[in-house]
Amino acid sequence: MDYSSCPNDATFGPAVHGCNHRDFDFTLKFEAIFFSILPAAVFIILAPARVIWLFEKPVIVKGRDFQFSKAAFIALCVALRFSSFMLSIIWRGEQAPLFITSATLEVVAILLALPLSFLEHARSPRPSMLLSGYLILSLIFDIVRTRSFWLLATTRTESAFAAVFTAAVGVKAVAFLAESQTKTRWIQWDATAHSPEETTGFFGLVVFSWLWDIFAIGRKKVLTLDDLFPLDQHMASDTLRMKLQASKKASPGHSHKHGLAKALAKSILGSLLLPIPPRLALSTFKFCQPFLINSLLSYLLIPASERPVNYGYGLIAATLFVYGGIAISTSIYYYLRERAIWKARGALASSIYEQALRSRLSVVGDSSVLTLMSTDIERTRPGLTSMHEFWASFLETGVALWLLYRELGVAFVAPIVVVGVCVVCVAIASGLSGPRQNLWMEKIQERVGALSHVVANVKTLKVAGLAESAEALIQRLRETEVGIGGSWRMIIVAFVIIGFAPSMLGPLFTFAVTSRTLDTTRVFTSLSFLVLLTEPLSQIFQYVPFLMASFTCLTRIQTFLEEECCVDFREDASRAQLEDELNKSSSEDNGALIKVIDGNFGWEKEKPILSKLSFSIAANSLTIMIGPTACGKSTLLKALLGETPIHDGRVLIQPAARRIGYCDQTPFLTNASVRDNILGYSSFDEDRYNEVLEATMLLPDLALLPQGDLTKIGSNGVSLSGGQKQRVSMARALYADSKLFFFDDTLSGLDADTEEQVFQRVFAANGLIRRRNATTILCTHAVRHLPSADHIIALSQDGLIVEQGTFNDLAFLGGYVQSLEVQVSDKSSEIMPSDSSSTLSAMEKGEEPVAATARTPPPAMWSATDEHSRQTRDWSVYKHYAGSMKPITLLSFVLLGIALGFFFNFPQIWLNFWSADVVSAHRAHSQAYWTGIYSLFLILCLASIGAICAIVFISMTAQSGTTLHHQTLRTVIRAPLRFFTTVDAGIVTNLFSQDISLVDVELPQALLNATAELCISIGTAVVVATASPYIAISYPFVVALIWLIQKLYLPTSRQLRLLDLETKSPLYTQFTDTIAGVATLRAFGWTQESLDFNMGLLDNSQRPAYLLAMVQHCLTFILSAVVTVLATLVVVLVTQVKEITGAGLAGASMVSLMSLGDYVSHLILMYTLLEISIGAVSRLKSFRETVLPESSPEEDAMLPPLWPLYGSLDIKAVSASYSNESDSSLAVEDVDSNSDTTDLVLRNISISVAPGEKVAICGRSGSGKSTLLLLLLRLLDPLPACADGVTIDDVSLNRVSRSILRQRVIAVPQDSVFFPDGHSFKTNLDPYNMSTDSDCTEVLQSVGLWQAVEDNGGLNGHLSTSMLSHGQRQLFGFARAILRRRVRSRTARTEIAGSDEYLRSSFEKGGDIGGLLLLDEVGSSVDKDTDRTIQRLIRDEFARYTTIAISHRLDAIMDFDRVIVMDKGRIVESGRPQELVEREEGAFKSLWTAGGR
Repeated sequence: MDYSSCPNDATFGPAVHGCNHRDFDFTLKFEAIFFSILPAAVFIILAPARVIWLFEKPVIVKGRDFQFSKAAFIALCVALRFSSFMLSIIWRGEQAPLFITSATLEVVAILLALPLSFLEHARSPRPSMLLSGYLILSLIFDIVRTRSFWLLATTRTESAFAAVFTAAVGVKAVAFLAESQTKTRWIQWDATAHSPEETTGFFGLVVFSWLWDIFAIGRKKVLTLDDLFPLDQHMASDTLRMKLQASKKASPGHSHKHGLAKALAKSILGSLLLPIPPRLALSTFKFCQPFLINSLLSYLLIPASERPVNYGYGLIAATLFVYGGIAISTSIYYYLRERAIWKARGALASSIYEQALRSRLSVVGDSSVLTLMSTDIERTRPGLTSMHEFWASFLETGVALWLLYRELGVAFVAPIVVVGVCVVCVAIASGLSGPRQNLWMEKIQERVGALSHVVANVKTLKVAGLAESAEALIQRLRETEVGIGGSWRMIIVAFVIIGFAPSMLGPLFTFAVTSRTLDTTRVFTSLSFLVLLTEPLSQIFQYVPFLMASFTCLTRIQTFLEEECCVDFREDASRAQLEDELNKSSSEDNGALIKVIDGNFGWEKEKPILSKLSFSIAANSLTIMIGPTACGKSTLLKALLGETPIHDGRVLIQPAARRIGYCDQTPFLTNASVRDNILGYSSFDEDRYNEVLEATMLLPDLALLPQGDLTKIGSNGVSLSGGQKQRVSMARALYADSKLFFFDDTLSGLDADTEEQVFQRVFAANGLIRRRNATTILCTHAVRHLPSADHIIALSQDGLIVEQGTFNDLAFLGGYVQSLEVQVSDKSSEIMPSDSSSTLSAMEKGEEPVAATARTPPPAMWSATDEHSRQTRDWSVYKHYAGSMKPITLLSFVLLGIALGFFFNFPQIWLNFWSADVVSAHRAHSQAYWTGIYSLFLILCLASIGAICAIVFISMTAQSGTTLHHQTLRTVIRAPLRFFTTVDAGIVTNLFSQDISLVDVELPQALLNATAELCISIGTAVVVATASPYIAISYPFVVALIWLIQKLYLPTSRQLRLLDLETKSPLYTQFTDTIAGVATLRAFGWTQESLDFNMGLLDNSQRPAYLLAMVQHCLTFILSAVVTVLATLVVVLVTQVKEITGAGLAGASMVSLMSLGDYVSHLILMYTLLEISIGAVSRLKSFRETVLPESSPEEDAMLPPLWPLYGSLDIKAVSASYSNESDSSLAVEDVDSNSDTTDLVLRNISISVAPGEKVAICGRSGSGKSTLLLLLLRLLDPLPACADGVTIDDVSLNRVSRSILRQRVIAVPQDSVFFPDGHSFKTNLDPYNMSTDSDCTEVLQSVGLWQAVEDNGGLNGHLSTSMLSHGQRQLFGFARAILRRRVRSRTARTEIAGSDEYLRSSFEKGGDIGGLLLLDEVGSSVDKDTDRTIQRLIRDEFARYTTIAISHRLDAIMDFDRVIVMDKGRIVESGRPQELVEREEGAFKSLWTAGGR
């Protein structure tokens, strides 16, 4: 056996020449090296490493019969390969050593396949990718070699060798099929907890077969999260977070520039490296295209009668191989790349949340950090997507330049010069891009943070009449953001123009300067090289801004992750150590739980709030902290929690007391049920749960809620009253398994009766805490409870302890406590019954109120989309989007798209005419003519690209983004109160974060790309059809196929995108809740539970997003397969159908086909992305149309400029419900004590208030007091039957515009509201800018806040709510009311009095105008002295105003004209306070007595 019949076989080849019977074959030497030795050597290197790795894994797959069957086939293959090896030994030709080496390596490789197959079956859930890949690759190569061996076989020995080799190929094929089978039926795990992706083999991953079930489900029904596959276990967020943390710790320079990017890359290094081999394969197949075109054109130049038939067949096979290889390598490359991207997202998002749990309060207090979790992480994806393309583009550029040099000589320098100029331009543009990108992201962060703040406080903003100001403020932020974003997008347009410049100008200069003859073959071969050169160059330039944007966002995330964490400076100390410290300090206290020694605490350096504090907290005691407003009581509690960043001295605490039941001054509540808020992360214990409900007096309140304790309370508890919020927060603290409790002024929002009941049930000697032998610290202004305290700590205004001790010791020292004149009540130790607590009876007996089970909660006022629109497109959405832009902008966009399609494709047709003229005997035109026209087309094409990009990114984005944002913002601001109780704040925030981001970024890009790809694809298809008219016959079938593909694909992709958005809402909501309540979470010791919960939400949000990316790449593979068929069809027609076309048009066709696949694929993908992105507009449109404004057409009253001038108020038999729709059938006369109208929150209210009268409203918490104020401000509407029952100055409120009403009526809410941090004191005090600086200064001085404002930069200094205590915030809100009154009075004097005789006369006599003032517990969080100041200001500043004040401090309202007592939404008593306090058995008397008076 010597195979010597063809001497050319001993050469490298690769093609055989000079052998008549082998006119189309590879040389044996080439086949031995590349088809045998090389793949076998690679497999031999990789297989042992895989075997060793598998040895460490457990056995998870059974099916031993199948396992041994596969091993048997491989063993048979080993035997046959060994036979080939033995036959190779007798080789006598000069290639014998090469053949023996080849056979030896193949035997070793197949021997290694035996243990690999055995281990892969038992220890890996998926078929072996390494073994399957080797088997299929070697199988293809062996088929080629088998053909060669049979063609060369001339002797019996050679025929025997060929036969054995053929048998081995057959056995290898069977072994490959066996190894490719999935092992799902034998895997020992819970299939529902694993994705089918984990069991799919290499070729299943290539064709994305594991996704086909999702397509089927999405076509048949509406997808839910439960329909989606679980995440691959390697993509679990918690696992990725820990890997990133370990990588950061192991990297010494992780805090340096781009330290996070390096640590992230290290943590997912394997996933980042895996896409490299398929990306290299993709580049290889791409560079096969020019050689294929060159061979095809050379073949077509041969006369038809002389063309070798086998050569034509070879071209067909080569086309199938090249384009099929592109499809397969692209598919596996995209798959591996996406896994790396989503692993990075999971690692970053989980790390951000973990850092939020660890950060200082001053860091997480800024709600704009939410932008890091949403916008910044999303902006890192494009950079990660382009990472591998970036290095591959440089590699492809170098290879293309070398190939172009071979074809055109020194003319290859021309595109290099063009590229050099482009690089300089890119460098200049890059210097501008970074700062603009960063500034834009900061503005997005500022807007989203402001919006989140406004949504969380919208109820209070409306009460205070600031909703319109907040709307204008956020819209201004949006317009500023759009303007800055436009400057960054200008850079993007420049990058696009620069990116396309090489592809447009490169061919122009190259063909213009070349000295070689441009015949057909050279023109189109060179053009194909230029395509391969300019495409990666264009990609490099276009990827630069995305990479820079990603690094900018990673830098912002890194900055946050490197923020100083909250350092718990408290020292663990045993009881003995605490007693030692007490002895050192000469203290007589024993059994201390906490000890503070020389403590100095604060929030800013050099500005300590508390100084020189030394005290101890005894175990099983009640310590009450008191002091004037802003003395530092809340700061001291935060210090005892270890939260203050500035600290000095020592804080010793017993380790067992670190889990603290903490109740913040501002209750931390989430949009969950009452029960879920109380339980937190604790398990449900019915007895303990009922115990805390009774202790906090929540049972009667729950009886009034639609679903009892299962009622959702809205974001920040918006559907609860202030007192109810505080008691739910107290219940959570009491439910916790803790021996130490901190309560920060939690009694301030309670009426006297409820306050006394709660205090006795919780804090008194027989209270819940004492029965548990627990320790309590209570900060309060309710000094009447001081006699119940075991220890009292009194703070001064300077943050010093002025005195401490027991009440009996301090009451006679002549100090601060004695000055409070606290009276000791005989009833302080008993629980007093009251009418308000009578509703307990039913539930205390274990009876469930019928109303709690008979009602259902009102439906949510908005859901994103209905079931039909989730699966199909809605053309009205496109119309809505178009309506947000100017018509001239849209017309320009369409015309430029058409121009782009023409100018992009016609130059190739022009090249055909040019090349034909060059080779003709008589040239029709000069070289300058052809070059000039060609240059014109290319320049016009480049101009069209720049113009359409500018139209989309500058004009269309700015117009649509501003309009849609304003429409949505106005909808939110004008939504009724019930909307905020039924729709989670995270969903609303998501509209302005995710959806607006889509409108700004993804939607314009998708629209531009889809339009451009459509126009270009149409032109390209025309060019392809010029190769053969018959190709056009296939177009209808191809279009029908593409239509069918997108018909199956689009419903699933749309639903996945919507699920992606919907699953992010709870993630963002929980992140926002964590920011608001991180101190509470840390106090309770719930950080790990909160982190675990977040990991679950993050994994849920990853599932639809990851699957969406995968189904998009599945579509890419299908379209690439279609292009493969189309390219093969072109080659079949031009090679097998004679005299159809010339070589020039065939070349143009093949060059176009090089890009047609990408164009068609991108067209469908961009169209799909457009459909997905337009979903954001659909959600915004649905939101606007579904959430109807609270205003009504009846609000048409023409009001005088000073209405209400007098402030008279008349309410006649008015009832109201939070769900008016269900109560609209109720008539006024039906609402009596015997009616089953449990949804009513106000019942038959009748009040008449004269101008200037001062009326106080009292009652237990939840009795309807604040609801009455909401009714007067029309945040709550009366029942339709009594819609005209409320009048102010004889004008029915039913006819008054709500926004005007809230601006004309001065209202001060219980919870003071401010604009987001960063706005000035003056903006917060006078949002309408109607006063002077002196006006503002005088008002702040009158309420005692000027010094605090001056210390923080004056009126123009930036206000942060952390600068003011809770009491100071209430004073600031009252100062805002005083300023409004003064501005209104001055306006009346200067602008209106001149035209109104009555007003002029009144002002001349020293009088003033009247009005209506509504106060809701304005002094609840201030000390008594400050409260007296507020009462004095009410009398002085609002003397002519009708005042309606809600107050639980009954001694502050004794000088009011009238008191109204409410209970269960009814007025139960009314009269002068001096008279009511003397009325025995009266409701007011009961409240007065309950207050310890």
